[in-house]
Amino acid sequence: MMILIIMLSFITINGNAHGEWSSGSGPGPVKTTKSKNDQSIPKKLTRKFRRDAARLALRLESKKDDLRYQNVVIPRDNIEGIYTILTNIYKSDETAKSIANCNVHTFPNPSIDHLVLIFDRNVEWAEPLRDGISETNSDEINELLDDYDLIIEKHVQWNDSQDAITIRSKEPLNMAALANEFYNVEGVSSIDLGIPKIGGNDINMKRISNGWEVEYILRFGSYISGKGKIHIWKYRALDDGAIEFLSEGGDPVPEWMRCGYLNESLVAKF
Repeated sequence: MMILIIMLSFITINGNAHGEWSSGSGPGPVKTTKSKNDQSIPKKLTRKFRRDAARLALRLESKKDDLRYQNVVIPRDNIEGIYTILTNIYKSDETAKSIANCNVHTFPNPSIDHLVLIFDRNVEWAEPLRDGISETNSDEINELLDDYDLIIEKHVQWNDSQDAITIRSKEPLNMAALANEFYNVEGVSSIDLGIPKIGGNDINMKRISNGWEVEYILRFGSYISGKGKIHIWKYRALDDGAIEFLSEGGDPVPEWMRCGYLNESLVAKF
């Protein structure tokens, strides 16, 4: 009798865990249908979509307060909610799939996976690094590596008096907030979050009535010379899971960049 009760309790718990609406500060109500979403999406894209979702979640949080003063760990519910939106859009039509083929993903700002720590070359805790070992004698650094599942990926000479180590995270994190923690370490002079100075492809999203507007930006041409061009697709992702294609416009996409896109006109305006 007790075994039967335990089994019924297990079924009830798992029954409530799937298909319910999540709440919180994330992108509105989103069904937790992760396994279903992933079935028809290549694994390499699911990884990219999760990174996109983490970065977009951080951007939304940055509107509330400077990321440096927020939590290092990005709320998982927020990431999952945005991930579901991105995958639903991908599956909605051939245009969305071609956008992914064009490698339109979030521009790497803010940083979610690495930082470069620049420090006094002769500081005591760097002795293992000087001996070619990817470790430090700093209790503060070692605790941060353990707490946030970080690794020292690279150690290089930065200039005549300073060295640098690249610290990488296995999971997306708010690296701006993490950098604040490393500034407390003796000998650290500056931290580079590795954000490119020249623009590139991007994804933007903003809250609208009963859903989100998602904008995919394809950039091409020479932005250094000021002759860069841009093409934009817009979708609406409703809270009930429905996806609507809104518009497309901008500079015509060159033939060699069509990425499997079927519509040859490319003239729809916003």
